[in-house]
Amino acid sequence: MDNNNQKIVKFITPFPMTEKQKMRVKSKLSRIGNIDQMIFQEEIDPSLIGGIVIIFGEMLIDCSLRTQLDKMKEGMI
Repeated sequence: MDNNNQKIVKFITPFPMTEKQKMRVKSKLSRIGNIDQMIFQEEIDPSLIGGIVIIFGEMLIDCSLRTQLDKMKEGMI
């Protein structure tokens, strides 16, 4: 969070997001806060395979395919 009460929201995806995808995610985030006070940062991580990871303050929303596959693997062991 910076001095103007703006919060940083980090999107991590395996490939660049389209504007339509960004607007969809921002629309969902508007349910938990004022998106006008959010600063959006994007990061590319090909190891995610698919999906998205969102870091918002101390909140982590991990909807990546890599995490889903890891959970399935743990369930099989």
